[in-house]
Amino acid sequence: MVTIVETVSYYGFLVTIMGAAAYLLQTWLKRDWLPKIGLLLNAAGALLMLVAVIGRTRQVGRLPLNSVYEYLLVLSFAVLVAAFAIALKWKPYLVVGVMLAVAAVLIGVSFGKTDLGGPLLPALQSNWRVSHVLTAIISYTAFAVAFGVGVVYLIIIPGKTPEEVPAEKKERAVFLEKLMFNSVVVGFIFLTLLIITGAVWAEEAWGSWWTWDPKETWALVTWIIYAIYLHLRLRPAWRGKKGCYLSILGFVAVLFTLLGVTYIFGGLHSYG
Repeated sequence: MVTIVETVSYYGFLVTIMGAAAYLLQTWLKRDWLPKIGLLLNAAGALLMLVAVIGRTRQVGRLPLNSVYEYLLVLSFAVLVAAFAIALKWKPYLVVGVMLAVAAVLIGVSFGKTDLGGPLLPALQSNWRVSHVLTAIISYTAFAVAFGVGVVYLIIIPGKTPEEVPAEKKERAVFLEKLMFNSVVVGFIFLTLLIITGAVWAEEAWGSWWTWDPKETWALVTWIIYAIYLHLRLRPAWRGKKGCYLSILGFVAVLFTLLGVTYIFGGLHSYG
């Protein structure tokens, strides 16, 4: 039986796909009305996913921060909100288009992860649950922004380093590189908090701060990738496209931590 939450999510998926298409088409067609359509569809997608999150909250009687399915609902909503805010403030249409595509993928993946939302397992019945998951939402949303910027930079900015960028592209390159860096900084701070709150919660639930559980390990791998990016960015040679590759690699690690680890390796964090 298809629930109302799944139906709303499905429409959110369709609207988000259309919004991504509108923004991406703007890059080639250069029509003034396309960004306006994209912005409206972005807002509609965010609103639909908010309804889905609220519906799931009413369905399970708690904040939907337990299973992978619930996490994907909240994360896709957060990415859509971030995309809308960035579109309003800076109008980097291609970046926003990539972000909407990421949100659509997250919603699409959620269709195969639906669950009935049973009672919380004993290990999840902790005051640390909300803070731990919300730091993950903020962190992964910021990394999604950095991923979108990295992809767009590689597509539209010629030259391997900022010094090789043509003068007419220089301002755009500086803006994108700064947006990517700031997004990684925000994501890295909250990823650090995610690991810390996770360690405290693990000690409370399992009696150990760190167990080298697969998800813990891959969260650390992700942290190291972004730490390397932040360190190497101090060197001019690692600004520009090299930094973009690290940003994209980091987001691949994010997605693997979120989805791949649970279904390939299992572990203590396999809650559905």
